[in-house]
Formats: sequence, structure tokens, C-alpha cells
Amino acid sequence: MPMFEDQIWRSEERLWLEGPAAYGELLHELCVMVFPAPVGILQGDAIIESLRGVPRWQGVTMTDKLLREPNSDTAMLAYKAEGRRQGSPPYHAYCSSSYVRRGDRWQMTHHQQTPAG
Repeated sequence: MPMFEDQIWRSEERLWLEGPAAYGELLHELCVMVFPAPVGILQGDAIIESLRGVPRWQGVTMTDKLLREPNSDTAMLAYKAEGRRQGSPPYHAYCSSSYVRRGDRWQMTHHQQTPAG
């Protein structure tokens, strides 16, 4: 797996498992996230604010992973996720994310989750 590909998938995993500090590091300032109701569309500070008081995922498994790189500074991910929290049934979703390269780092510009039943 190319180094940039590994870095992007690791960033995606960090956003599932880690808290506001990871989001502050990995999100582009214009990032937009779209989640199932009741959360809906989030952008800017509302993304990080939505994490407060919500338990983080204890684990995530990503399958059917697809990465496309339309140019050297843009990457798009698509995958099926199974998120796990203690005391809750697994959460299944189809996800997509977009990243832009800023120097030697990748930052997320978009993320969408669609429940997978």
C-alpha cells in the first residue's frame, strides 16, 4: 500500500476512534459532514462541538475499501463501516470521505454516512 494511502486510511480510522483533538488536526476548515437524522449536516465548529458528551467508538472495521486519487492533492475514499460501542449493537454504514493534501498532511474536506441496515 503506498505511504499516502496508508496515511489517509489511518486518518479515517482516527476520526472514528479519537476525539476532538484528532478532528482539530485532520479536518480542513471548510469540511462538511453529513450524517443520518437527527444529526444531519455539520460544518466548521459544529463538527467538533457535536463530539462533546458522545462516547467514541471503541472499534471500527472498514471493508469494501476504495480509494481514488483524481490528482496528486486530492483523494476520495469509500467503504463499508462497522462501528462498535460498549453496550450498543454494531452500527453499519456506507461511508465516503474526501481529502486534500496540505504540504505533507492530508485533511478531510467531506464525509458522509448512509446507514447500511
